[in-house]
Parts: sequence; C-alpha cells; structure tokens
Amino acid sequence: MTDSESVVVRAMREDDLADADRLRAVAGWNQMPADWLRILRYQPDGCFVATISDAVVGTVTTTSYPHHVAIGEPVPLAWIGMMLVHPDQRRKGIASALMRRSVDYLNESGVQCIKLDATPVGEPVYARLGFQAEWRFNRWQRSSDDSPAVVPSSGPGTLFSEVDLAAFGVDRGHWLNMLAEDSKVVVNNNGFGMLRTGRVATYVGPITADGPDAAGEIADTLLNGLRGPVVWDMPSPNAAGEQLARERGFEPVRDLTRMWMGQRLLAPELKCQFGLSDPGAG
Repeated sequence: MTDSESVVVRAMREDDLADADRLRAVAGWNQMPADWLRILRYQPDGCFVATISDAVVGTVTTTSYPHHVAIGEPVPLAWIGMMLVHPDQRRKGIASALMRRSVDYLNESGVQCIKLDATPVGEPVYARLGFQAEWRFNRWQRSSDDSPAVVPSSGPGTLFSEVDLAAFGVDRGHWLNMLAEDSKVVVNNNGFGMLRTGRVATYVGPITADGPDAAGEIADTLLNGLRGPVVWDMPSPNAAGEQLARERGFEPVRDLTRMWMGQRLLAPELKCQFGLSDPGAG
C-alpha cells in the first residue's frame, strides 16, 4: 500500500454522515440518516471512520449502556455496530483497524461486556478477534410491493421500565428515549413497542413486554393499517415471539448471531424481548 493509500482511523464527525450513509446504501442496509445522527450524538467519542486520502471508506460505532457511569466505575455493557467497509477497499486491513479502535476504546472506558450482531460472513471474522456466540436470531419480514411507510413520530417519552431492565439486562433508558423521538411509540402497563421509518422497510422494534399476550397487543397496534414491507428482528430463543411474527404474516429472511467478549457475559431475559431495537445498537 502506498503512502497515498494509507488508512487513517479517526473519530467520526457529523460532517462525515453523508459519506457514511453512502456506504450504508452500497451495503443495502435499512438505517436512515436519523439513525446515524442518533448513534453519533449518543456516543460522540466512540464512533470512528477509516479514510484513505481523506475519503471515508469505512465506519464503526459504539453504544455503551447505561449512558452515564461515574468516573472510575465499570460500564456493564456496550455494542459495536455499523461496521462498514466500501467493497472496493476490502482486504486492506480496514475492518480490522476499525474493530481494534472500537474494542480499545471500550476497554479503556471500562466496559465489562462488549456485544455485536454478526452476519454469517462476519461471524468467523469476529470469532478470530475473540468474540463468542451467545445466541442466534432471525430477521423476519412481511413483504409488499408498496414502498416503505413513512412513520410519524410520537415524540419524546420516558420509556425506562423494570420490564426493560430485566429484558435487556442493564438500563438503556437514555437510548430508548432518543429512539422514541423518531418512532411511533405504544406504551401500556405491560410493556412498550416502537415502529420507525427505514430505507428498505419499516422497522418494528424494540418491543419489550411481560408476556406474549401483551407483546401481541403492542405489535397489533403498531402494525394496524401499515402498508409496505416491514422487518422485525426477533431473538430465536424466544419461541413465543417468533410465533407472534409468524401469525402476523412475517417470514424469516436473514440469520444473525449475537456475539460477545469481555470480563463477563451480561445475560438478558429473552422471554421479555419481543423485538430488538437495531442490530447496530442491540
């Protein structure tokens, strides 16, 4: 590699997001510009780009939970996501450089458990870096010839709950409240759910509930009258959740694996998780 082709990994800035979204478009992922902006504003010092001759050729983001931890205290959990490298720039060590930077950042921040969601192609790559499989999940899709729906936002809310604390394993209230600003939100005494606009398909999730009956009611409210393709990421260990998706006309279209590394595995209560928030952030 010549000096003009040397890879530089640096902190992501808001003026990088248009270039980052072009990489997402090449990959065909579902995130919108608002998703990039949310994750960067949530953790502005933990998102990175790789550049060659100042051109953005790769991205990676991190998301730590909970959002605020006292200095010197351990951070229970963090995510690595939005790992993208332009197809023309692969096999140059860019993905490895981005992963090293994000893992080093999280370790230096005192994170005890690092997780990510891997495609079948990515799983062996992450395994070589020390990540272990935790459980598998499917992306479920309800297809349509219509264009993806534009989902009106319900506005900000307060979505921290004891059910979600058990379901996810740690407080992610700050993240959920940011997510709610760009989502349709349904809340009842037994849980909550969100629906938001996607580039390829409308996205259902997260849905957190104390059982399948409550989750089904939330899902039906979110999906009522909705046109266009819809995707729903469901933990495979939650068989009741998969049944809810199947009964509502969804079919599994993609396999992914949740993986982890760190000092200890922070295990969630999957019987209360009836939809993930985003593979890029858990």
